[in-house]
Amino acid sequence: MRPPGLTLALLAALATPVAAAAPCTEIVGEARVAAHDGYASLQLEDGREVRLADIVPAVAVAPPTGADALAPLIGTEVTVRRVAADGPNDRYGRVVGDIVPKATGDSLSQQLLREGLALVDPAVMSQACLDELFAAERQAEKARRGFWQGTLVRSADDPNLAGASGRYGLVAGAVKSVGETRETIYLNFGADYRTDFTALIRREDAKGWADTLMALKGRNVRIRGVLEAWNGGLIRVQHLRQIELLPNGQPG
Repeated sequence: MRPPGLTLALLAALATPVAAAAPCTEIVGEARVAAHDGYASLQLEDGREVRLADIVPAVAVAPPTGADALAPLIGTEVTVRRVAADGPNDRYGRVVGDIVPKATGDSLSQQLLREGLALVDPAVMSQACLDELFAAERQAEKARRGFWQGTLVRSADDPNLAGASGRYGLVAGAVKSVGETRETIYLNFGADYRTDFTALIRREDAKGWADTLMALKGRNVRIRGVLEAWNGGLIRVQHLRQIELLPNGQPG
């Protein structure tokens, strides 16, 4: 039997910021930016490549419009920072972290989020560090900057969700039911999985927070991730912070 209060505590973890306990990144040198890939990786003149941790750029969310936000960085001096809890490189040999242009002294990741040119994509950072990224993203949302000016958040009732497959998106709605199999948990946003939006979570990924999912029935939530053309549209949730609790009655 689940200990009393456990589910409520885990739900609170979804909605309540966590106090910072350790630095989010550590300095691993300085360099000059040579180029970028148009997404969230920058090549440095010393040969290193930096992948901005836990964000996804606007080009992966919607068709690119306006000026290239990273182009002004080419040729500039930056401080390179690595996610403190991560290894020095990912499987592609990239430093996973952030860069801080010397001219501004500001985190590039947080700058892109505040301007509505990126979204948080939870992956390797700690809860406290993700709180910082989400706070920057909320600034853009409240001010309707960047792609927040348009219809960024889709309704779970949208019949065209599957048509946006391949792009990172936000989908909001009420969880109608929670389904289970031996290996998978499903958040169902309608009565018919063949036509309605679904969030899919592998039990292997949900170790430590499966109880949170079971308590989401009837709650209004916002799911973020890459949309897939599966039945009425699907997002695979691999990190708890891909799910945001919304006030009851709030569509998104």
